[in-house]
Amino acid sequence: MAGGKIPIVGIVACLQPDMGIGFQGGLPWRLSKEMKFFRQVTSSTKDANKKNAVVMGRKTWESIPPKFRPLPNRMNVVISRSFKDGFVHDEEESIIKSNSLANALTNLQNKFQESLEKIYVIGGGEVYNQIFPITDHWLITKIHSLDNEAAPAMDTFLDAKRLKEAFSEQDPAQLKEFLPPKVDLPETDSDQRYSQEEKGYHFEFTLYNRR
Repeated sequence: MAGGKIPIVGIVACLQPDMGIGFQGGLPWRLSKEMKFFRQVTSSTKDANKKNAVVMGRKTWESIPPKFRPLPNRMNVVISRSFKDGFVHDEEESIIKSNSLANALTNLQNKFQESLEKIYVIGGGEVYNQIFPITDHWLITKIHSLDNEAAPAMDTFLDAKRLKEAFSEQDPAQLKEFLPPKVDLPETDSDQRYSQEEKGYHFEFTLYNRR
């Protein structure tokens, strides 16, 4: 990025066609292949001397089972209005706490420009909606239920209108180029898309860039 700015990337799985991203504070699916993609993308870098940050709201942080948090090999940044200070390293929990998304991103850009490769925003819905004006890319896993009658209920959605207005979907070759080489992508399908099936769902990995 010009001027040394660390790229900001929203990463999310969305149930099609309405871009559903959650139900009652959690995910209605548990897809190991999609979780592997998320883990590899957010913890891998092209520059071996750098790492990535993962930025999330407090509810998203608390939804991660305690034994899996903080997410390893990543700088974990948790946002909550209840935190008193703007940007503080909580050594006990091995996380950075910030009282606002703007505070967190400003401090990450200013203090860690030499050591961070990308800043991944990983949820939840309120945080995703805040980043549309400032994110550079979106990595969206488009999920389709193979049985429409059994499609899960969703109550939280990504703003598809705002996504379409400011971002354009890239071709699969651009996605492959964007990702670090350590990320395992599935074989391309007949449409040259990176897609898989698991537990009654078909899902496809996609990249959106700001227009």
